[in-house]
Amino acid sequence: MLVPMAKVEMIGPKNRFYDVVSLLHDIGTLHIEDLSKKISTGEIPLDQMEVVENQAAEKERMEDLLLRLRSIVKALHLPSGAVDEVERQKQYLQLWSMDSRELAQEVTEVIEQVEDRTSNLAQAQSSMEAELALLARYEPILHKIQPLAKQIVTTGTYDSVALLVERRYKGALEELKKELDEITKSQCEIVSTDVDEDTTAVIVVFARKFSDGVHKFLAMENVNQIRLPSEFQDMPFDVAYDHLKERRETLPKRLEEIRNELHDMSVKWYVRLSTIQEVLSDKVEEISAIPKFGQTEYAFVITGWLPVAAVKNLRQTIVEHFGTDVIVNQVELDEHEYEEVPVALKNAKIVEPYQNLLGLLGGGLPKYGTIDPTTIVAVFYPLIFGLIVGDIGYGLVMLTLVLWLRNRFKDKDFIQIATSILGPAATMAIIVGFFYGEFFGNTLELLHLIRPINVFGIVLPFKRTELIVPLIGIAIGVGVVQIVYGLVLGVMNGVRTKQLKHAKMKGGLLGFIAGAGILGMAMLPAVAQGPLGPVIQIVGALVLLAGILVAVRYGSIMGAVETLETVSHIASYIRIMAVGVAGAIFADAVNALVIQMGWLAGGLIGIVLHSLNIMLSSFSPNIHALRLNFLEFFGKFYEAGKEQYKPFHKTGGEKSA
Repeated sequence: MLVPMAKVEMIGPKNRFYDVVSLLHDIGTLHIEDLSKKISTGEIPLDQMEVVENQAAEKERMEDLLLRLRSIVKALHLPSGAVDEVERQKQYLQLWSMDSRELAQEVTEVIEQVEDRTSNLAQAQSSMEAELALLARYEPILHKIQPLAKQIVTTGTYDSVALLVERRYKGALEELKKELDEITKSQCEIVSTDVDEDTTAVIVVFARKFSDGVHKFLAMENVNQIRLPSEFQDMPFDVAYDHLKERRETLPKRLEEIRNELHDMSVKWYVRLSTIQEVLSDKVEEISAIPKFGQTEYAFVITGWLPVAAVKNLRQTIVEHFGTDVIVNQVELDEHEYEEVPVALKNAKIVEPYQNLLGLLGGGLPKYGTIDPTTIVAVFYPLIFGLIVGDIGYGLVMLTLVLWLRNRFKDKDFIQIATSILGPAATMAIIVGFFYGEFFGNTLELLHLIRPINVFGIVLPFKRTELIVPLIGIAIGVGVVQIVYGLVLGVMNGVRTKQLKHAKMKGGLLGFIAGAGILGMAMLPAVAQGPLGPVIQIVGALVLLAGILVAVRYGSIMGAVETLETVSHIASYIRIMAVGVAGAIFADAVNALVIQMGWLAGGLIGIVLHSLNIMLSSFSPNIHALRLNFLEFFGKFYEAGKEQYKPFHKTGGEKSA
């Protein structure tokens, strides 16, 4: 749900301004409204608060220190569990209480103690890791040509080039020799040997004075020439191989020493440096916020938003610190300001992950005053996914993978969020699979482990590969329910935001669907042939026509367009049937192939093909479930907000503790 927000206006004498800003930073609940734009356009009769010269210089100095600090902190690292939060909080408060001169001196002294050594170690580590990766790439190549290289003795007047040639092209070496003889005036020799079943190693020895011509020719012919790193280029290949092996043996030990030293420095300095970084970031933010406020000759004006539940605490805190010097007024909001109100969402723990799906819409947050669709998505997304996949076996595989990923990557937020969304979807696929009677396709049927049962006149399992028409009806039924629900929400949003024309247009679309439903019911033989059949048909036609007229009356061209879109959007839900049945047919075909080929060979192929189908069932149904929710359904009611609630708070201090 959307958190109810309040707009507040704070007014006080200018001599208390900086204390008030600092206190608001401490409280950390006020989302500041930037008044500079309204002041510049003359919308409000205030002057913009200005950053004084010494504050600007202080901010610039702290930003320079932050740049240096960030490179140091990036090189040092401690696991979050290894950070002493009590000590970090103590240091934060100590540093925050310093004046700007003391803080700058303290930070400069710390940086000077750590910066050079950290930078040298980080550069050495990066260089060694890059070199190890490079050597690891060249060692197997040199290993292949090394036996051949030992047969070649070159002097200062001769040069050599090593090539790797696929054995199927070995016959082309004779043509290569002819071309090189022309370039070198027959002062060239080629020696080759097969190093494995696929590759032939070739070394070309030639007079050094023809080096440019040979290299140019080989480059033009796109020959796979072995180019060694610069430090090995002047060495014979066998010598280069020996040096490379030696370097690969000594580098890891030195790299480990550097990593250990960086770890020791992290243990000693990380908390101090990261805390200093937080303090500087917060102080820079505090100064940066000053131009967002307004002023008169004697007073300051601060406006912003915060949750309604936090207003009381803000007032009490301001009174405790400033008495009646600073006034906090809650400004009444009207519907025209809803677009400016920052949005915060608060949902149940199980629903929270679905808030991240809203990010796919761009802004990712609904407009203030409208309905938060997070809970709705948490219901419809798994339902549609389950209706498409609908296989107990496939769902169990997906759920097992989800549980493994959650346990394996507990510290990866993205994976935790993704699995929180996919877990319910996989569970729904299992549940629907019982109704379809599918376990890796029709395996249960083939093994005679399933028998039809009658539940309230409905025969289960519902074999979807045969009952296409009923399944189309179910898919369209889901579409009607979701689209109607979306239009109801659209009416509610229009009423809430006082956009009555919008609400009436959505109401007209509801009438159109209701009329179509009545007409559809009237065409059923049992109704059409009854005495009230013609009356019901007339009523349905009138309701349908009235719905269209209302939609066009209040929506103009868009009303007509949305009427047609409503039909196409409901029809889009047929994809639930189409994609689901395609997956079920594929699974049944795999099982038929297994039986035809026998359990041994067929079983292996079956595992591969079912695995492929599970991958497709993890991807394609997700796309369709998202599309039906975000395009067809959301289009009926969703309005995106412009700004997320981002309170003016410290990155460090109590919040991080």
